[in-house]
Amino acid sequence: MPEPSPSPEKVVFLHGWCGHGDEVESVRSAFPGPVLTVNWMPAAGSFDLEQWPSPGDRGPEEAASAMRAFADDVLERVRRTIVDAGFESSTIVGHSMGGAMASVLAADPALAVRRVVLLDASVPMPSDRREGTIERMTNWIDRAATSGRLATQAAWIAEASTWIPDFFHLDDQGPRRLEIERRFMFAPVVEAAMTIGGGVQWPITESVASLGCDVFGLAGDPARMPVDDLASIRPDAMIETCNGTGHYPHVFQLERTRSWLESGPFAGKA
Repeated sequence: MPEPSPSPEKVVFLHGWCGHGDEVESVRSAFPGPVLTVNWMPAAGSFDLEQWPSPGDRGPEEAASAMRAFADDVLERVRRTIVDAGFESSTIVGHSMGGAMASVLAADPALAVRRVVLLDASVPMPSDRREGTIERMTNWIDRAATSGRLATQAAWIAEASTWIPDFFHLDDQGPRRLEIERRFMFAPVVEAAMTIGGGVQWPITESVASLGCDVFGLAGDPARMPVDDLASIRPDAMIETCNGTGHYPHVFQLERTRSWLESGPFAGKA
């Protein structure tokens, strides 16, 4: 009797902060089997500002701890979604902050992750970026608690216009760029700050360094992924740079990203 054909390999796709699961459509054809996309961005109003520790009364780590608890809840919802959908033993593909999530989730033996694929992901997490981010996000939530969400959102939109261009290459143009920029600017400032300030505190570096599965990375140029740091702690990681695009290679360099996925992480899996 012939051996039964192996089941197609499952893939979990985790978008980045301020992203959306629809980003998977550009590269879905490179995946060998069923795909689970998780839209994990927290909704506006999901954090009650009344619970935020006021600057005059809190201890030195209290604000950071509150953000970490919020982000941990986001991470747990993603983990639960994967388990409930029966997508253990999958490859996790994560962009940006989704790559940080993927690394932390893959360290959970219960998920039995086959490999981690990082698309210009925030992995590993340099200590200076972590500390600076915690401080900036704390200031935004303090501002919202004092001045209200609406005024703080307006300030967030104004400031975002100064740093959003850093995520793109000059060739990254068109309606998708405008869509990404709108998502950045109009993300609910309180929940955005809570997620970012908490997420950078996850054990991202420790997790990716400890993984027993293969790690693949595709960096943009300019990149958000600390390529040298990743190569240092994971000399076995298979890392390439996608020249001519910024933080979104899977959006602006579709053919290049699909080719890399098919010849690297998913070689021979179709």
